[in-house]
Amino acid sequence: MAKRRNRTRRRRSALKGTVRLALVFAALIGANVYIFWLRPRTSLPDLIKSSGAPAVIAPPPAGAAQPAARAKPAADDESDARVVEGVMTDGDTVERAWKRDGLQPRTVAELAQALSRVFDLGTVRAGHSYSLRFDAEDHLRALDYRMTPALGFHVERDPAVPGAWRATRDEKPLETRVAEVGGVVGSSLYDAIKRSGESTSLVGWFVDMFAWDLNFYIDSQAGDRFKLIVEKRYLGGKFYKYGRVLAAEYQARSGTFRAFWFQPKDGTPAGYYTEHGESVVKNLLKTPLKYVRVSSAFDRHRFHPILHTEKAHLGVDYAAPAGTPVWATANGKVTAVGPRGGAGNAITIAHANGLESVYMHLQRFARGLAVGQAVRQKQVIGYVGATGLATGPHLHFSLKQNGAFVDPRALKPAREAPLAPAYRVEFADAIAPRLTALAAIEVRAPDVVAHGPSAMP
Repeated sequence: MAKRRNRTRRRRSALKGTVRLALVFAALIGANVYIFWLRPRTSLPDLIKSSGAPAVIAPPPAGAAQPAARAKPAADDESDARVVEGVMTDGDTVERAWKRDGLQPRTVAELAQALSRVFDLGTVRAGHSYSLRFDAEDHLRALDYRMTPALGFHVERDPAVPGAWRATRDEKPLETRVAEVGGVVGSSLYDAIKRSGESTSLVGWFVDMFAWDLNFYIDSQAGDRFKLIVEKRYLGGKFYKYGRVLAAEYQARSGTFRAFWFQPKDGTPAGYYTEHGESVVKNLLKTPLKYVRVSSAFDRHRFHPILHTEKAHLGVDYAAPAGTPVWATANGKVTAVGPRGGAGNAITIAHANGLESVYMHLQRFARGLAVGQAVRQKQVIGYVGATGLATGPHLHFSLKQNGAFVDPRALKPAREAPLAPAYRVEFADAIAPRLTALAAIEVRAPDVVAHGPSAMP
């Protein structure tokens, strides 16, 4: 009996606990119903009314067009949560640089492929800069690659091709102004141009343009006069770089030399000509490098400084610092390149009309130079050295005409083809105002004019 009474008590106690739990749940449900459906200002109907949104959205009728899905806000799409900036170094490739920055090989390959459609990756140079832009989820969003402050390329996802990248050219507009410059050489052409208020980079233009007639490293004299009309390019209102030199004049003791840029209206390639329509370019450079002095001239009976015996010197020795670039004297094809006994590292180039040029004692050759390669006039083919039988760094330069050695300084180069008769009237009309402008340019002599040859440009 006692056991039965205990079981009955336990059943009653369990039933009471269940009833209490049910009452608690009922109270909670009632409170939620009151708060979310009955209580003013907190019920769902009141909240919907206050927001102005409909409580019930009716489905569209059968056959009606479904509303387009709304894309997520793109406010953050153009923001950069992280930017990685880099600068290309010597021998760098974009692939190597981007892998170094942590991009996956597949992404690197895709970016390089897209960029290669608008930019030759073989022209990557030290100093080019780039920016890798990542979004808030640290996914690469875009790439900006800049060759110069004015020219760059932008790579981003292609909206028309899922998963693909597209590249576009990003070129900032430049303003062009024409400037007139003039001066008198005192200590050097370099100082004279600097004194005129212009960049000394114009010295290189003079040296290259009149290289067929003058060697500014020895022919430039104090008192020489120069004038030029040049385009100046501006980026954002600030001087950026020089454009074309439209006209130039250099008055030396050996004569007056002029050059005029001319582009025919029919699209024929432009070039520089004298005021008479003759080409400024000649078939041979006056010298194949920027040298300090002639250390040994062409001499069939020279006493050799190392062999101590009379030995013909069938060329000209130009003394210059080791590493000075050596140019091809004319267009031609390389017929020999490599070590050549006492001549050291040497190059032979065959030119038109039975002409052949030889360059000896080079420190090294231009990268990739090989037999059979075509080279153009003024192309760098090697660098001054002292290999072979040489007492110091210099270039031994020889010329052969139909197999016989000739004195390079005695050979008179011929000008390239003059302007075609069909363009003479157009050319005269184009340069007439430039001739007038050149004549009107005032040149101011320096306070002190040195005597004799000026220093190097």
